[in-house]
Order: sequence, then structure tokens, then C-alpha cells
Amino acid sequence: MLSEGLNIYIHILNIMKLLIFYLTSESRHYTFPHFINLLNQSKRKDQWTLCILTHSNDSFFYQQIIETLNMSSVIVTVPTENNYMTKVKFACQYAEDKGFPYVMKCDNDIFFTSNTLDYMIDNLSILDNDKHLTLGPVLSSGIPTVEYFSKQFLNKEESNILENLYLQTNMYNPCPGDNEKYSYDSLNKHTIQATEWNSSEFFKSVWNLNHLYKGIHPIRLNHNAIDYVNQYILNNKSKFFNSTPTKLITDDTSPYLCDTIFCIRTEKYKKIIYSDELFIDGYDEIPLNRYAVANGMNHVFTENGFGIHILYNWFSNIYQYEHQFCNIMFS
Repeated sequence: MLSEGLNIYIHILNIMKLLIFYLTSESRHYTFPHFINLLNQSKRKDQWTLCILTHSNDSFFYQQIIETLNMSSVIVTVPTENNYMTKVKFACQYAEDKGFPYVMKCDNDIFFTSNTLDYMIDNLSILDNDKHLTLGPVLSSGIPTVEYFSKQFLNKEESNILENLYLQTNMYNPCPGDNEKYSYDSLNKHTIQATEWNSSEFFKSVWNLNHLYKGIHPIRLNHNAIDYVNQYILNNKSKFFNSTPTKLITDDTSPYLCDTIFCIRTEKYKKIIYSDELFIDGYDEIPLNRYAVANGMNHVFTENGFGIHILYNWFSNIYQYEHQFCNIMFS
């Protein structure tokens, strides 16, 4: 049973459409109050429940915040060992048992506004079409969403500056020990060996990589590039907080989704995470993408419905950087 060995606190208001499962731990307590304050402004709170999944002994931290809000929630503490997929599988099974037709996966370093959340909820039915696997916001440093973010949130001049930073990026493998096995050297023809940035050609080359780890883009490797995006966001906070999605982007053809937030039909997600043949490691990113390719499905995004992902884990001083970002962003 999935509930075996788990500590569960439940405050459910009624049966709903979407289960938002939030993957977290005590290392990022500083993001949660800001995350939850954004969600609390939703006008669709009767249609979603927040499921907080932690592997730390910190459920009271979340509970004391949630109890002050009129919000349906579930707080679950899972064992520390191999906790990632334990959390995902619990959320999927819980959603199925309670009748949630859709789930949203969300990491604890993500922010999005209630306008974007409500727009996604209003358009979840797009996922009933077998052409589309996921629905998510235009994430500031996600893949492929950084390309949409650059064009929709930045102005033309800033977008050009960002693309010039891409051209200064050596496309190395950020995971030590895997450089020979999973090389990205061939992508340097689009960055340090190129004179202009062409995202379409870059993604074509990503598609043709001879391995499955295709969640790669200069934004993941170049600290100057991702910091440039973050500083622009901080200098234009009102643009983020006041943004309103305008339509769905349904024709994306990029080869790989590397966004730590997306909505998906519950039964499709469950099928993916229990298909052992799709896995090559302990995470669901590659299975999700393999399933999409095998079934001719793409990913849908909310035009002008933005999300923020601050930094990737291999950059130094990540928690200090994130904390400082949050202090400025939400001051």
C-alpha cells in the first residue's frame, strides 16, 4: 500500500479537478510562503487541491501556514530513501483514488501567478486530446519554454543580449562522470562556433543526439545567461505579477520537455511512471519524453502565462542565490 510508512495530514474541502503535487523538503522553506501566497489568490480554489510531499520532518511548517488559508490541502511525509518517485507515485495514486482527472507536478523552486494557474485549470480539457501530453506555463529557464519566455517577457533588445550570451556557452555535460557517455559537444556549432543564435536549428541537433538526455540548452549551463534573465525579472516584477495568459501554444515541436512544472491527465501519468521499460534512471523526465515521442504527442504552454524557475542545481551557492532572489522579488 502506498500509505504504508507515510505520515499524512489532510484538509480537503470537496472533490475537485486538479491535484497540484508540490515536491519539497526542508532545504527550501524560504520559497513556500511566496509560492502559497500566489496560489491563494486563485479564483478557482474550488477546483484544485494542493498535495505537499516532503521527506523531511517538517510537516508542521507547512501545516501552520496552510491552516490560515481557505485552501484544500494534503501534507505527506515519505521515507527519505529514493523519495522522488515515492512522492510522484503517491500523488498519482492519491489523485486516482480521489477522482482527480488531472495532476500538476510542481517542484519547490517554481513560482507562477494565480492568473496563470486559473487559465491552466480552465484549459485542462486540451489534455483530453491525444495530440497533447502536458500543459504548463512559459517557464523562465525551462526547456523549451525559455525560448517563449525570451520573446514574450523580454523586449527585443534584451532578448538579443540573452541570445548573444548563448553564443558564449560551451555545451558541456554538467553531470560529472557522464561526459563521455552523454556528450553535448556537437551542439557547440550552435553556440561558441556560431555567429547568431538559431533555436530551431539547435533543437534539431538536440533531436539527433545519440542519447536520451536531451534536456539541454545554454540557459542550463551559462550562469551569466540565467542570471541575466533573473535580473530582468527582478527589474520588471510588476510585469510578472500582472501578466495574463492570452492563448495556448499548441504547436510546439521541440524534441524534449525539461520543465519542473506541468499538468497531465492522471491516468496517462500513472501509465508512464509504472512503465519500467521507459526508465533509465530514478526520475520520470526521460519516461515522460519517451512516451510523448512514441505516441506522437507534444507539450502545450500558456502564452504570456509565465512561471519562474530561478537556477539549476549544479550552479554554486544555489540556495544563497535563490534566497536573495526571493527577498527582492517578493519585497
